[in-house]
Amino acid sequence: MAASRPGTARLVPADDLVAGSLASFQLVYEATEPIQPGGGIRVSTDSDTDWGIPQFDDAAGQEYMTVSGPTGVQLSVMSLGVGGVQVQIGGRSLSAGEQLVISWGEQSGGSPGSRVQTFQEQDRFFIVDVDLRGEGQWSSLDNPPRLSVVGGPAVAMKVIAPSQAVAGNAFRLIIKLEDAWGNPASGFSGQIHLSGDGLDDLEVDLSEQDGGVCHVEQAIVRQAGVTRIRAQVQGEQILASSNPIRVASSAGPYQLFWADPHGGQVVLNSKIADFYRYARDVAGVHFVGYQRNADVISQDDWRVQQQLERELCQQGQFVPIPGFEWSGRTHQGGHHNVYFREYDQPVRRNRPAEAPESVEKETELEHSQDLFNYYRGKDVIITPHVGGEHSDIRYHDPSLEPAVEITSTHGSFEWMLQDVIERGYQLGFLGGSDCYTGRPGDDSPGYQLRRYAKGGLTGIYCHDLSLESFFEAMRARRVYATTGPRMILALDGDGHWMGEHYVAADPPTITASVEATAPLERMELYRGLEKVHECPLVDGCEPGRLRILFRGSSRKTSYSGVVWDGRLEVEGARIESVETIRFESPRSRVTGQTESQVEWTAWGCGYPMGIVLQLDDPAGASFNLATRSRVITGPGYGGHGEGTPRRISLADAERARLQVDAVDLERGKVTLEMGTLDRQLELSWLPHCEQLSGSLVWTDEQLLPGVQPYWLRVVQANQEMAWSSPVFVESAGSAADRQEG
Repeated sequence: MAASRPGTARLVPADDLVAGSLASFQLVYEATEPIQPGGGIRVSTDSDTDWGIPQFDDAAGQEYMTVSGPTGVQLSVMSLGVGGVQVQIGGRSLSAGEQLVISWGEQSGGSPGSRVQTFQEQDRFFIVDVDLRGEGQWSSLDNPPRLSVVGGPAVAMKVIAPSQAVAGNAFRLIIKLEDAWGNPASGFSGQIHLSGDGLDDLEVDLSEQDGGVCHVEQAIVRQAGVTRIRAQVQGEQILASSNPIRVASSAGPYQLFWADPHGGQVVLNSKIADFYRYARDVAGVHFVGYQRNADVISQDDWRVQQQLERELCQQGQFVPIPGFEWSGRTHQGGHHNVYFREYDQPVRRNRPAEAPESVEKETELEHSQDLFNYYRGKDVIITPHVGGEHSDIRYHDPSLEPAVEITSTHGSFEWMLQDVIERGYQLGFLGGSDCYTGRPGDDSPGYQLRRYAKGGLTGIYCHDLSLESFFEAMRARRVYATTGPRMILALDGDGHWMGEHYVAADPPTITASVEATAPLERMELYRGLEKVHECPLVDGCEPGRLRILFRGSSRKTSYSGVVWDGRLEVEGARIESVETIRFESPRSRVTGQTESQVEWTAWGCGYPMGIVLQLDDPAGASFNLATRSRVITGPGYGGHGEGTPRRISLADAERARLQVDAVDLERGKVTLEMGTLDRQLELSWLPHCEQLSGSLVWTDEQLLPGVQPYWLRVVQANQEMAWSSPVFVESAGSAADRQEG
């Protein structure tokens, strides 16, 4: 739609708003051309936001909205999706010079205000469209009003360090003060003390001008070994420890870098530069993919994206990965990420673009098989994932697809990993964010209905930090997935790196090691889907601390979360405190707590989450757990009734009651299966975990025929996870048979 001047719009006040806060403000529309009865205005956002949805009937409730206008003009108002609103004119025309006032979070009736989106954004536009005659012909105002959403007060801190360093050589640290939503704490000022084994103590000063983030360019660790850098805000109880740093006397053949290959997207191409700068300067990832859906990317979007990829690529420091997201429906093969090693490659769509008008309208590639056929033989990598429309992995091209994404802000998808292994595909495992908030490598779900978890990351072993090395490492499958923590993970078979396929004449020996970001609970080694070895890293249990975990998915598709509603009653002991585990969405919360009872609701997908209770005297305690699960059943999300409804909807699933006592738990954990796709409850005393390092060496005496994938699953005590890519071991007999055949 063309921009025009049928009126003007402004925000009052136009001040910065704090992410996740409650606010009250107005949009004032002044007509320069009359709006006839039946016409109106609509206000929408340029981003996939989690702003509160307006309501019109409870003046004392949150999100109360009012609309006012001149005498004689009748106003009808309707909310549109997330954060949008439409106002229709009735009675008489709105004349030139007259105003409409839309009030978000109107507080005169007692409303606390409207909840601001939970993620920072330099330019949050309020796009205003006008229908002058009620004919459905909408035109957009030039220069839509905007405001900035900024981070709130600091409540936590991150120290991001390289995973590998050479003793005595300087490296860069990123220090990020975070608000409650994971944004940089924009107004923070203070001094931070840094220390660590082999590190010269440092004092770092941050001012408000730093925006909650600073870089220490000359950090040096002078001795070899594994170290973690500790940080403390002077005068405050804000503490942090960096990810582990493996310091060596010299560089090895491969360097461990961090990637968010599926960093997500933003709507306006004017915000792509901020997307890349956040990845580089705040999240501290080395490789990032801006994966705009092909069906909405314009030729101008593609031009801007590639221009920025060129400008911001710094070999040895930061590399944007050129590419896009092919956006077929699942019955067409589903969404796939496409990556180029060269620039100026064409975007190939699966269907006519939805918007804007500048995009060619011809359908190009109707199915993922057409996608494979088109790019086969070209310098291209394609990866399947679970996102807007999950990839149908029945369709696979090993020459193009080296790895599959199994964790993101959508959740964790071990069912995808399992399906890959069952089909005998030789694929590595990736983690990404797939975010819409402009925070690649560092995203949190906020109140988004389609997101449940923090973004994942990919550890990648490369020769150097370049686009060429990224492609080589991806094709070699020297990658592993994490739910976000920068664990250092290594796995090999008889000296062959993860991702390699080799032939063995003797029983293979698998070696693995991990340096964690929190105490480790266990390392699990799998041969295919069979757990063949487990390395527990637990030393007894925490006295008087009861842990309840729940996990699983609703279905093998996109948007497959589970809502867990639970109540635990305790007899014979008193509840002193309650902690949560991976309650990453604000929709997950403890809803009630007394000395004898706790209630909760929790939204998750795939990964384990739960609560921990501290009891005063657990010896004679008994526990009565009642729970119900609700599963996602809707076909998707979005749309406003113009076609088949695409909404997230919930359906009641399994309900259960579990009665145990302290004696039962002394014998070990108690589990209850709650449905398919690993839906499960688990009660246990909290394991006592202290080790930050783990290793295993295991020889498979069976040497099964065929190709056996050996891979590692790591679980920290905080239930953050990592998955190594497999090493693929083929028995010599099977290899000989294959060659003869």
